[in-house]
Amino acid sequence: MGLVLLVAGVWQTVRVPDSGGGVIAVIAAGGLLAVSPLVVERLTVLAIGPDGVSVGLVSDIENVAPQSAEIMRQTELIGLAESYALVHEELRGAEHYAARVALQGLLVKRAASLALRRKFDPLEVRRLFAEGAPVVRVLVLGLMRGDSSLTDVNTIRAAVTESRSRNEQYQGLLLAEAEWRRLSASDKSLILAAIDAARLEAGSDRASIAERLRSRT
Repeated sequence: MGLVLLVAGVWQTVRVPDSGGGVIAVIAAGGLLAVSPLVVERLTVLAIGPDGVSVGLVSDIENVAPQSAEIMRQTELIGLAESYALVHEELRGAEHYAARVALQGLLVKRAASLALRRKFDPLEVRRLFAEGAPVVRVLVLGLMRGDSSLTDVNTIRAAVTESRSRNEQYQGLLLAEAEWRRLSASDKSLILAAIDAARLEAGSDRASIAERLRSRT
């Protein structure tokens, strides 16, 4: 039932990009139901605040980036991030790959959309990437996709060479591709060096992006 709700919610956001909080609630519920048989003990201590978001995740963000946390409190982004974190951590099998990718794409898309509408502090966001949990780092890459002023070459390099997951590395490479025209020659060289150091898996989506970047130099 959890996977059914998860797929249904993601499909609705694909069909209707401006779907509201009800769809996010379906996705969150699906994610929780899908993993609950595997993590009953963990879910019993999952702190949910009166606004329906994870108190722990908000607190973690607030400690590093209070202004960003205040903006996110007013949106559904935290709830979506929590769903992504649970699904990504607990449903690791190849059979759940599509669900993980769909949730990640939705998280990045919603973060980018928020950054287009609201102004974040660049230094705060970059610090959040450096100190945040894996799900927060992916969320930050989404914010940077929406607002180029938040991006810097050190964040892109870290996403490529110090990624917490292949998903983060993939989003970091997509960010590099999106920003390529705006980067200086020296910054492009630094990113290409980072790609070489990362030794991306041949034939992967990440390697394909890397090849496209190399061809544009």
